[in-house]
Amino acid sequence: MLRTYAEIFALPGALRFSLAGLIARMPIAVLGLGIVLFVQGETGSYELAGLVASVFMVVQAVTNPLIARLVDAHGQSRVMVPIVCVHLIALVGLLAAVLLGWWFGSVFLLAGLAGASVGSLGSLVRARWNAIVQNSRQLDTAFSWEAVADELLFVSGPVAVTALATLWFAPAGVLLSGAATAVGALLFYPQKSTEPAPRGRTPAGTGRVLTHPGILTAVICQIFLGVLFGAIDVIAVGFGDEQGAKAFAGISLSALAAGSLIAGAAYGAFDWRMPVRFRFPLMLTVLAAGAWLLLLADDMLLFASLLFVVGVGIAPSLIAVSSVIQTLAPAERLTESLAWISTALGFGVSIGSALAGSVIDRMGAEAAVWIVGICASLALVVAVVGLPGMDPVRTPALRRPRREAIDTASTPVVDGQD
Repeated sequence: MLRTYAEIFALPGALRFSLAGLIARMPIAVLGLGIVLFVQGETGSYELAGLVASVFMVVQAVTNPLIARLVDAHGQSRVMVPIVCVHLIALVGLLAAVLLGWWFGSVFLLAGLAGASVGSLGSLVRARWNAIVQNSRQLDTAFSWEAVADELLFVSGPVAVTALATLWFAPAGVLLSGAATAVGALLFYPQKSTEPAPRGRTPAGTGRVLTHPGILTAVICQIFLGVLFGAIDVIAVGFGDEQGAKAFAGISLSALAAGSLIAGAAYGAFDWRMPVRFRFPLMLTVLAAGAWLLLLADDMLLFASLLFVVGVGIAPSLIAVSSVIQTLAPAERLTESLAWISTALGFGVSIGSALAGSVIDRMGAEAAVWIVGICASLALVVAVVGLPGMDPVRTPALRRPRREAIDTASTPVVDGQD
């Protein structure tokens, strides 16, 4: 297992940009939960906290692909550095609006501005990997490492944020996210040697993204997975509160991430012979099975244990969907295509946060657990129904060259537009 990962980190600049990207994208593990804990801690309402987090996520979902298209055209650092500055200003404003009791509409506006200026760091890092790897096996391993790296954040982030926000200072999660964004940006964007070359403005009619049936299938699946993830975050806090162990919510979310981390590491070390379009629904089957088991939880210990089981299906599903996108996306719109799955995930999280918050306030956390099983099953159904569209052989205009090396500068394909 270690040899496969050592191989990719031996590539020039790989370890440096991957570690910097890990710090820069810490907000994916702490900011959404941090906003929920912050707003709920100050107002006492889970529903209101979920709505604010939803505004943040929805706006992020809408703007991520637009930012990614600019990145493809003009380069990562040129586009993202000013956007990071706007994001940090928005977070400071959000903290002030809640703590100082400003008009609550300003809280939603600032949450939206913060969401509009996040960008998709995971897509930027994966685009760098796609530019430097030498073959598709290395790319699978690289994508697996990135999923594992995400789970490292999800193991440590929720525990730290929940403990700090509930036992010390409610805005701690938002503050931690802002600090990680600033430090990560200072480390990541100056690394020019691994930054993919900007491609300039993409001509109208170049390649397909959302109009490609396989990519659209992957995006729809990600929406359902996002609802699942957003619901789990709020359910964990609500379930812990009902059990008189609210601070234990972070530990239970870390159990979820730990299961995902272990499964993701194993997935990346395995030499897969099964085509990725079949791997994706297989991993979703594992996730759905674990999600329905969560209904058995009646105390926090069992809840955390079952979240570990749910986590086993998470990283493999996210790795597989990234690989599906990489095989289908036009090279000149790869960052944008990868951003769409992050966007779909974020959009789903916003729905899941609001939906779970509303259900918890009205019927309790145990009732909200049904959201998790239903969404995992719907994602699986969509993946199975859309399986033919994920076959690159059936879409020859977007097929990659038949060789082992990954060609990130292939000739643009004229095949319609979004």
